[in-house]
Parts: sequence; structure tokens; C-alpha cells
Amino acid sequence: MIKIQNLSFSFLNHKVLNNISIDFPENHVYGIVGLNGAGKTTFFNVLSTYLKTKTGVITFNGSKITYRDIAYLETVNYFYSRITGNEYLKIFAQTNPDFNLNSLQEYLKLPLDDLIETYSTGMKKKLALLGVLKQNKQIFLLDEPFNGLDLETNKIVELIIETLREKGKTVFVSSHIIDPLLTVCHQIHHLENGEFIKTYEKDNFHSIEDELFKTLRSEAKTIISRSI
Repeated sequence: MIKIQNLSFSFLNHKVLNNISIDFPENHVYGIVGLNGAGKTTFFNVLSTYLKTKTGVITFNGSKITYRDIAYLETVNYFYSRITGNEYLKIFAQTNPDFNLNSLQEYLKLPLDDLIETYSTGMKKKLALLGVLKQNKQIFLLDEPFNGLDLETNKIVELIIETLREKGKTVFVSSHIIDPLLTVCHQIHHLENGEFIKTYEKDNFHSIEDELFKTLRSEAKTIISRSI
């Protein structure tokens, strides 16, 4: 169980996360959705312990959560200059005994001998994902894992997420692309203004998009109709 109690986080005087208290049972896939500025990436950064907060407690199975529990795929990953894909992957110790690069390469098809600076956005995302999958962690945070990927690779990432769950992992996925979340998630949580305002179960996933964009659609439609 991941248990979050009274979690808040601020940048200077701007509160980004506002007194969040929520429980996440293990071995599930959780979607995190919200419009830009809702606090999704900050939530992941705090959950991963990358950002420290003095307000609130996060525990995993009764103990304070640490970076040793978590593998984190960030929205934009940092890569050293003038190194190849293979050299990047060597940075990560292989603690996952099932990780098989050759098998994954049949589907991801990365030019691992080439310099990373020649990679497209989607290729960089796939490379960073491989680095994450080498790690034998219990919790996986995937922040916008579908960004920049083609349709075929999107499906591969969905299958990877399903497999992580089957192996007993707990996975959090944020995405601006709603459709993959409807396929892989057990629950989807709507974050707005730093608070989780609604939890969707599978039987009401169909209402997510309408509710997420209801206000935006109404306001934007009026402005756009007057502007074009």
C-alpha cells in the first residue's frame, strides 16, 4: 500500500499540491490526468522523492518511501552529450533479472550504436524507457510515456505496462493522451489545482474526457467561434 497523508508542496509562494490524502493499493495501474498546471509532474517528482516536502507523509507498506522503491520515467529525460544509446544503458545497473535487451529491440528498433543527439523525440523516449525497465523496482512512475511515439510503439508501451502489473508492480501513468489510459489503468485520478477531485473506475471511464474538458470546451468554443 502506498499511503499519502496531508501532502502539500509549494514553489516559493505558489502552492502546487494542496493537502493530498489518498491510498493506492499495490499491483494496480493508476492513471493521473489533469490539464496543464494541475500538478501532475510535481506530484510524480514528490512521490519519487526527487522533490522534498516538509508537509505530508508518503509511506510504502508502512515505511517511509525512498528512491530505492521507485523507477521514474520523466517527461523529458536528460542525456549526456556525445554518448551512444548503448553507453547510456550501461549507466543503469541491471537489477531486473528478466530484462532482455535483444528481445525488446525486436520491437523498439533503436540504433543503439548511434549518438543519442541524432535520435528523434520518440527514440529518446524509448531509450529512457529501456533504462527504467533495467531496474527491479516495485513502483514505476511513467510521466507522459506516450509522447512522441508512433501508433505501434504506443501499443508496445501499453503491453509493457500490463506486463509490469502482471509481475506485481504498481504503475502510475500520466498522459495527455487519454485513450491508452482507458486500456491499461485500473483507476484514473483527476488532479485539478493540486488536488485529486475525482477517481474514475473502469465502468465510468467513458465520462473522463467530457468532464476533463467541459469548462475548456465551453469557454474555448465561444472564443473560437468569434475569432475565425
